[in-house]
Amino acid sequence: MGSADYSNKTEFVDDFSLKIEELGHPRIYGQILGWLLICDPPHQSFSDLMENLHISKASVSNTTRILIERGLIKKLRVKRERQIYFQLKEGSLMEFMEKQMKLTLDLETITAKGLKLVQHDESTDDERLKKANDFHRFLAEQTEDLIKKYKESQDS
Repeated sequence: MGSADYSNKTEFVDDFSLKIEELGHPRIYGQILGWLLICDPPHQSFSDLMENLHISKASVSNTTRILIERGLIKKLRVKRERQIYFQLKEGSLMEFMEKQMKLTLDLETITAKGLKLVQHDESTDDERLKKANDFHRFLAEQTEDLIKKYKESQDS
């Protein structure tokens, strides 16, 4: 991935989905999200996703169900259309980051409790746990500040 621009939407979706895969999600998860970020119209049917992404109906079905459960996309109906469409849910990326921040705060709380557990145990080296606790506290604080700044920039 150099600095060259994309010559087509497929290249964008491929790059996007590979990064999502590196985050630990299935590649199809990233393909659908990537496509929904750039497709026109912004809502896509099962057939649209299958055709544009070259994935099976079962893959579309399973992955869209997961993305809906995680609050990243939504189902919608178009007037006079029988099929169901999928679209990115407004604000879903912010909600995703806020959930990540909550998980980080939870890990900070858990590691703090772990430190209390081992603080009087001289046979336990608590340095690793202290570093983990410091890291999660720092990450949660920074993420919270970044989300707040981003929201403020969107309000102006």
